[in-house]
Amino acid sequence: MKTDAVLCRHGPLCLPPPLEKGRERGKSCGAASGGRAFTIVELLVVVSIILVLMTMVAAAASAARGSQKRSGTAALIAKLNIIVMTQLATYDSKNIQASDLPAGIPNKSQARSWYIRRNMITGDLPDRWTDVAYMAGNASQFTSPAQRTYINIWNAASAKPTDTYAGAECLFMIVMQGGIASCLDCGSLNSSDFGDKDADGFQEFWDSWGNPIGYILWPAAVELPAGSGTPFFAGTRQLVAPFSGTPGPTLGIKPLIYSAGPDGEYSFDRNNESKMLDAGTSPVGRDCGNWQVSPTSVLGGLSSPDYRSDNITNLDLEAKQ
Repeated sequence: MKTDAVLCRHGPLCLPPPLEKGRERGKSCGAASGGRAFTIVELLVVVSIILVLMTMVAAAASAARGSQKRSGTAALIAKLNIIVMTQLATYDSKNIQASDLPAGIPNKSQARSWYIRRNMITGDLPDRWTDVAYMAGNASQFTSPAQRTYINIWNAASAKPTDTYAGAECLFMIVMQGGIASCLDCGSLNSSDFGDKDADGFQEFWDSWGNPIGYILWPAAVELPAGSGTPFFAGTRQLVAPFSGTPGPTLGIKPLIYSAGPDGEYSFDRNNESKMLDAGTSPVGRDCGNWQVSPTSVLGGLSSPDYRSDNITNLDLEAKQ
């Protein structure tokens, strides 16, 4: 007869210890305790939830980085705008003597406007290398400290800069290489991103996406906001032609400083790099700054699609008003 009793070492038969509570022969401890494994469906649901959460976190982080880049770029543009506009404001008080003016000017008021636009503003704040080259070839006409700085930079360059980022390179030269005298805010730009995007030996300020900050001195035909169909510098902002009415040197127009934004597409492009300093005759440069006969264009001929919507400019706040 079978028995569960076993022979003890020092005594008669003894019984084996009782089974642990809840445990049966042939079953694992986990199964006996009521535990069970996850099914494949349950695991897939958990993994899917984790992936959705990770995607949401990544999207939020990307949006935060994009917002940070945009605000950083806008802050840099605002600094540059203050420097340029502070310099521009100095010209309205300039006293130009008749002896400084060439023949062919109808009256002193209009002559003063022409002289300030051409020999001062465009000479001190050039936005293209063709104008710097023109100043170097006509040095006797351009004698301000800023203009002499540009002429020296041009003459010292064994390899001349290209037109690819001419406006951006001229802006960097104006601000960082001694063009504007007594610039109080320029030192704060030393920590800004800048480099030589087209490797021509001349640097540009860069936005947060690594693209040069553009600059156009006389952007009379620019359209802001994008799609409005109306030039931003119209009406009270319009630059009056130098030989009509009673023009002021600058009126409401101001330089355009801009970033291409996240897509890297500027859309604000000139048709070419023709000189402004010799636009028009009697006297030479008669039409300098006059958008109606300007050899350059900003508004027209934009490529399709229109990439202006995400551009960042120094005129954005005004455009929203």
